[in-house]
Amino acid sequence: MAWDLLEQRELSSMLRSLSSAGVRALLIKGTALAYSVYGAPWHRPRMDTDVLVSSEQVASAERALREAGYQRSNAMTSGEFVSHQASFERVDPTGVSHIIDLHWKIVNPQILADSLPFDELWLDALPIAALDASARMPTHPASLVLACIHRLAHHQGHDRLIWLEDIRLLGARLDDAGWAALVRLACQRRVAGLCLDGLQQARDQLGGSLPAFVEGALAAAAPSEPSHLYLEGQLNRRQVLASDLAALGSWRARLRLIREHAFPPAAFIRERYGVKSSLLLPALYVHRLLTGAHKWVRP
Repeated sequence: MAWDLLEQRELSSMLRSLSSAGVRALLIKGTALAYSVYGAPWHRPRMDTDVLVSSEQVASAERALREAGYQRSNAMTSGEFVSHQASFERVDPTGVSHIIDLHWKIVNPQILADSLPFDELWLDALPIAALDASARMPTHPASLVLACIHRLAHHQGHDRLIWLEDIRLLGARLDDAGWAALVRLACQRRVAGLCLDGLQQARDQLGGSLPAFVEGALAAAAPSEPSHLYLEGQLNRRQVLASDLAALGSWRARLRLIREHAFPPAAFIRERYGVKSSLLLPALYVHRLLTGAHKWVRP
């Protein structure tokens, strides 16, 4: 509870900084749900705060966060295609660390990255009364779709009960119109199978809601979706890369994705190996390629 009071104060200040810089920002995932569908925000444990902005405002958002005292972490790789997020951290005067994951697409896999574009989520975004007046989050149907996508797109084989509880609580907030909106969104964005899996798991393990008409509509749409790949078992890196390459529209983009995987930014390499000198970078890149190759070829 004490941590959450500090976190709430920090969140409100951070959101005001973004708003003052003209940045439209949406809180997504755990933090947004902590302040909307849980009985109290400290009931939803979380390590960071996920913030979604439009790709056009990434530079403005990063500048606003730096001016608010946040430092960008080099522990996360970056690039136009390989990652659609960046991590920032600030330690407040009490010694508590606050981490912001800034996203401009909802997930990294190309096949799902544009499933829920920022501009569409912003159109009917909901206010978060417990935070600053500028605090916004996606609607409950959109948040539920996002929760189901995130669960499988980034964390295959590492399911957590809290993610299913997120889905259960969001489902409990939906009336018939809300469920119909969820079905439309999931089918239009071709993620019905991912939503069906999340809702079924939440129902079977936690007693979550899943109306028969929703289950039937999602089941009918799921088999023909490209995203169904993520329901066929845990994917290795090679399979994810193949899916990403197939989803990209040009060979130029595909070659850039491969280059970003093979040669991430120098700051990332120095952070990963714990060195400061740039003289060692060539050797470190070679070491990374040689030692990491097996991760891309193993079954």
